[in-house]
Amino acid sequence: MTRPTRAIVDLSAIARNYRFLAGRVSPASVIPVVKADAYGHGAAAVARRLAEEGAGTFGVAIAEEGVALRRAGVGGEILILGFASPGDVGLHRAYGLTPSLYALDQAREFARAAETPGAPLPVHVKIDTGMGRLGLASVELPAVIDLLKASPGLELKGLYSNLSSSSEPGPVATSVQAAALAEAAGAIRAAGLSPGRVHLANSGAVVSGAGVWFDAVRPGLALYGVAPAERLAEGLAPALTLETELMEVREVAAGTPLGYGGAFVTARPSRIGLLPLGYDDGLRRSLSGRVVVLVNGEEAPIVAAVSMDLTFVDVTGLPARRGDRVVCIGADGSRRVSAWDWARAASTIPYEILCGIGPRVPRVTIG
Repeated sequence: MTRPTRAIVDLSAIARNYRFLAGRVSPASVIPVVKADAYGHGAAAVARRLAEEGAGTFGVAIAEEGVALRRAGVGGEILILGFASPGDVGLHRAYGLTPSLYALDQAREFARAAETPGAPLPVHVKIDTGMGRLGLASVELPAVIDLLKASPGLELKGLYSNLSSSSEPGPVATSVQAAALAEAAGAIRAAGLSPGRVHLANSGAVVSGAGVWFDAVRPGLALYGVAPAERLAEGLAPALTLETELMEVREVAAGTPLGYGGAFVTARPSRIGLLPLGYDDGLRRSLSGRVVVLVNGEEAPIVAAVSMDLTFVDVTGLPARRGDRVVCIGADGSRRVSAWDWARAASTIPYEILCGIGPRVPRVTIG
């Protein structure tokens, strides 16, 4: 490694979070969601570590993510929660992937594609219970039940839905959605089929104690120690530290413009440090002047416009010098900069912050 910028991922922290979440929902099982490269933490390493903890199913968004896990040696069930093409039935069978049926026409095409010789293709059925995004409408469920009963090439292994507002106080919508999913499971059983594993709860529902566990839960963000709402953070251990080093420190006179456009001008004689990371690494331009980093455990504000590869920080009054460690997300001593700090400053959510840490930032696993 040459550039000192890296993301350190503590697999032991992720394992502790997994055990904490599993304890809340027992005897329901936990399906770790490792899509989007495990929310920027490195899907292969995370999945292998959680398999050691007993995880037997992993949630991904697309087939390509599932194939990458298989090639990394990850066993168990790999459930595709997003786009799934009937044209990929051969791929699904070859790599042992479980697609979701989420639209009536898509389900019919899967049934036709799965008529080819081979073992029955395991599938989960996704119901839209109120998100309004992806999933079968309740009125379409009888047609899908008939389709599954008449399709020996498909094997129903699960039934699920997505919660729309599980992190909000007083989750009335969550109760309504849970009731709708339970009704769908009952309809499948009444038709003589088993719905397989029924699952609904996400991170927000699990950490808030919503109680809609069914047979399994699907936490994502909480596995990585970040709560979907700040008030729900108790018991979670953040697993990622984004760090770098000062590549330069220079003395700058008052009235000196810095960065593109010179929009920032020093108000006093200053010591300015330069960091070897920028918005291609996930440090958004919108964070310019809005967050601090930790230089040897002391707060130093980002100043001037964040550029693609470089960022200014004001280290005036600090005994900082070239090569000193800088924590951008994470803890150093008694201070911490969190993904939520960045999210608030950028008017977004921590999911987007973590997933936005660019691929040229190496993930270094510990624990």
